[in-house]
Amino acid sequence: MCYSSNLDTSTNKTTKSKLRISAPARYLIREMLRERKKISDVSLSDEKENDDDAFKALYILIFSHKAARETIVWLTELLTRSQRDGGAELLIRITNVENEGVIVEIGASPIRLLEAAEALEITKEDKNGNIREFIFSSLDLFLKPGVSMDNLLSTSEKQRVILEEIMGIRSMEKKKLIGYPDIMLYPGQSIIQVCKINGIITFMYPLHEPSELEVLKQKWTFTRLPIGDVRNYFGEAVAFYFAFIYFYTWALLPPAIVGAIQSVISFDISRSYVFFAIFKMIWLTLFLECWKRKSNELAYTWGTLRLVNLPKLHPTFRGMHMDIDPVTKRHVPVYPAYKRHFKVYCISLPLIILCLIFAIVVMLVYFQIEEMVIEEYDDGSFESWIITQLPGIIYAILVIVMNVIYAYVANILTEWENHRTQDSFDNHRIVKLLLFEFVNNFIAMGYIAFYQQDLNMLKWQIAVMMIVNQLFNQFQEAVLPFLLHKYRQKWKTETAANVSPRIKCILEQRDMWSYEDLKSTLLSVPLPNKS
Repeated sequence: MCYSSNLDTSTNKTTKSKLRISAPARYLIREMLRERKKISDVSLSDEKENDDDAFKALYILIFSHKAARETIVWLTELLTRSQRDGGAELLIRITNVENEGVIVEIGASPIRLLEAAEALEITKEDKNGNIREFIFSSLDLFLKPGVSMDNLLSTSEKQRVILEEIMGIRSMEKKKLIGYPDIMLYPGQSIIQVCKINGIITFMYPLHEPSELEVLKQKWTFTRLPIGDVRNYFGEAVAFYFAFIYFYTWALLPPAIVGAIQSVISFDISRSYVFFAIFKMIWLTLFLECWKRKSNELAYTWGTLRLVNLPKLHPTFRGMHMDIDPVTKRHVPVYPAYKRHFKVYCISLPLIILCLIFAIVVMLVYFQIEEMVIEEYDDGSFESWIITQLPGIIYAILVIVMNVIYAYVANILTEWENHRTQDSFDNHRIVKLLLFEFVNNFIAMGYIAFYQQDLNMLKWQIAVMMIVNQLFNQFQEAVLPFLLHKYRQKWKTETAANVSPRIKCILEQRDMWSYEDLKSTLLSVPLPNKS
């Protein structure tokens, strides 16, 4: 079977051509090559305490304790195999923990990280303060005072490189997965992703750097948002999110102050509404313009303002066969477009319409039940008031539950449609989510506003929806992770407690709460214009 570590047409470049490297860079490279040889001698061994400092683990794969041994051996060999032979050329450390599975710590030598950083077109600041695309042959231009090959890339950039290399190991032809004859590998499919979907790999996550995290926590607690440190540790997407939240929170002060003053001194409600509506329109316009300037400033500083990524293969894309791309001259998986269009328009679209109809039916049933409850129990007492509000509260909970279920359905449908690129996958998933969540969340308010035309009922409906949604978010982000952590601590196996401190730390991070839906959260953040 043939494999390739870089089949997609993303931001890959070749570094096989002869390079002209400056003298300082040649010296550093010779030193690092010696270090690479030392590392490679111990990278494939089982857990040994004296090997802990051989290389710095950046990513973790945990195989199920039921995973076939030949599959684990084959995959770990692919991770360490040279790029020329279709591997990722990474460094690994393997530890078998009873009842927990096989833990594979993944890292890379500084040279390998920098080579991959150039292929991913990562931008860095040079000695002159200019943001430019990193080029390995011009390494010395980026080595400013205090910067070495080890710390030139930030933590998030190193982990991004590792993830791209892991997911870039793809099958070149349709074959059965070694150790699992019932699982098929299709051309262009990410082998690691297939193993993850089928439960062979149970966990896959980046490893925290405790020292950097502690510094970030101290800075964030007592000072303003350390946006540069957030970007270096979590990456640009998360940094943009927190920058927007920080900017938005401070921007809410003017409308809050004006609204408080208006509510105290205003006696004419109709005029106060008109004044506040005009003020909010002016405030919103100014806010968007100011955020546009701020986001462009951050994007320029981080080198992402004019960053254009070529289409990147989605990890679960399954090709029918391999063909030569006329532009890149690389082998790429091919899947007929008409089959994808048939799935989108003849299967997914009707199912989406059915989901929208179901959301509308649930809304109509809610209003009928609410009307019946009001007629039956509304006698003016406090107890009857509580009873009459129950349908609205239950409906708000149902809206959240339906959003969660539909998000799961949207993921399954979009995966099944077999989109070639990550952008295409994201766009189709976002359209599904926006359509359903818009109808599901706002159809009741539109019905009250334009059909029933009941202002008091509309205000109460909005209040109930916002309060229930806020309570759910707080439970999901604070209470649920705490309860799960306590549960996992209670049932932690004795085997895990008796392993080395390094493995214990890895297992503790495995049990941390993971936030999976960052892409949906980022939909609300206006990002800088790259045109």
